[in-house]
Amino acid sequence: MALSISYQYLIDPDEAREALFAFANQPVIGLDTETFYDFGARRNHLSLLQLAAPTGEIIVVDALTAGIEEARALIENPAPMMAAHNARFDDGVLRGAGFAVAGLVDTLRLARRTLRLRSFSLASVSEHLLGLPLDKTYQQSDWRRRPLSRAQLDYAALDAKIALRVYQELTARLEEAGRLDEELRRAKIGPPADEADAFNRVNIRQKRRPVDLRPLTAEERRVVERLKEWRSQLAERERTPAYLICQDKTLEHLVIARPGTVEELANIFGLGPAKIAKYGSELIDQLRSNPS
Repeated sequence: MALSISYQYLIDPDEAREALFAFANQPVIGLDTETFYDFGARRNHLSLLQLAAPTGEIIVVDALTAGIEEARALIENPAPMMAAHNARFDDGVLRGAGFAVAGLVDTLRLARRTLRLRSFSLASVSEHLLGLPLDKTYQQSDWRRRPLSRAQLDYAALDAKIALRVYQELTARLEEAGRLDEELRRAKIGPPADEADAFNRVNIRQKRRPVDLRPLTAEERRVVERLKEWRSQLAERERTPAYLICQDKTLEHLVIARPGTVEELANIFGLGPAKIAKYGSELIDQLRSNPS
C-alpha cells in the first residue's frame, strides 16, 4: 500500500509555536527525531523533531533553526501518548537537549510483545503491519548540514507517521486480546534512572569482575565474522571507528550469551546505556538473523 503524507517543515520559531498548538489536545502523537553525532562532545545532537497526529499535518521542526523550546510544554506533558520506535533513543536525545520527557511509549517494545518476526526494526514492522516497506537509505545521512534535501525531509516526516500507524495497529490488536493496559505499562519509557541504574550496576560489576569467555565454536566464529561485517558497514555510515561501536570481545560475548531482548544486553561486556539505546535493537536483530 502507498501512504501519502503532507507535512510542514518549520524553520521559524513563531511558525513552530503556532503549528505545535494544534497538537495540544491530541490523544496520541507519533514522534521521531533525526540526530547527528558530535565527536567533540561525544553525544548525539538533535537535528529534527517530527510529530504526527491522527488529524492534521505532520510537522518537522528544525532544531537548528527554529529550535524546539516551543515544544517543551508538549514534550513534558504526560497526558498525550507519544509513540516512538526504539523510544529510549529518542528519550535520551530529548533529555540531552534539556527536556524532562513524559508520555513516551515504545512501539518497539509493543511489537516484540505482540508480533512474531525475525526483525523488529521499524521497516520490518511497517511492512508486516501496513504492507509498506520503508527505504531507510537516509537514516544515516548528514543531518547536520543545511539545507536539508527534500528527500531527507520526506523520509523524516514519514517515519513519524509510520510510528503513529504502527502504534494504532498494535494497540488495536492488544485491545482485542484484552492485553492493552498491561502492555502499555510495559512499553512506557520512564525516567532514565529506572533502566540506566540497572545498566550502570551491571557495568560496575563487569569492571570489577572481568568477563572470561570460553573458546568459540566454528559456527560461533562465523557469526562473529558476520557481526563484524555489520559493524564495519555501520562504522562507515556513521564515519566512526568500528571499535567505538563495539569491541571484538563484545561481539564474542554476544554470540556466546545470545541475549534475546534489548534489556538483556546490559549483561554483555562493553555495552553501557548509551550504546544499548543507540544500537541495542539492531544488535538483537543481527543476532536473530545470524543464528548459531
